[in-house]
Amino acid sequence: AAFVAAYRDGRLTPLDVAEKVLSWSRDADALTPPMRVFIAQQREDVLAQAQASTERWAAGRPLGPLDGVPLAVKDEMDQRGYPRTVGTRVFGERIADSDAGSVARLRSAGALLIGKANMHELGMGVSGLNPHHGPARNPYDPSRAAGGSSSGPAAAVAAGLCPVALGADGGGSIRIPASLCGLVGLKPTFGRVSERGAA
Repeated sequence: AAFVAAYRDGRLTPLDVAEKVLSWSRDADALTPPMRVFIAQQREDVLAQAQASTERWAAGRPLGPLDGVPLAVKDEMDQRGYPRTVGTRVFGERIADSDAGSVARLRSAGALLIGKANMHELGMGVSGLNPHHGPARNPYDPSRAAGGSSSGPAAAVAAGLCPVALGADGGGSIRIPASLCGLVGLKPTFGRVSERGAA
């Protein structure tokens, strides 16, 4: 609601938000220890989405209440133009040419997809400690784990980069990191959200 009000009033644009998110992500990964919220972020892609959203808001034709609102996507789901590593080095050679079903719906609503969020390797653990991409740190205390397996999405929300993120939960993978990062995590009823394009 705060993003929508700011966009509507012209106090902020999706392009302003995208630039801040990209700047924070770069600076956060230069810290000791690095935050490693994202496995992949494509600056030009994020800025192009933000520019299109900014133009829709300026014309008074947003796609809805998610238009320009930043949202992180767990690396378990396909996102057009990005590899899907599922938190490991075994996968990730293929660049997705289409979005997972859930990501496509968010994109069609104008959500600003800010990057592929880190995760526990193959989603097979609850700590979020990733040996390949580095662990996503808990923004409240970087010496602590963000939880898993949706560690990056939880850390992104807890850090204030986005108000919502897309995770996946087979046995606590949304709910555990949400709890460890002081958030609310929702595991939808199985079949309610499309699994197409998800590992």
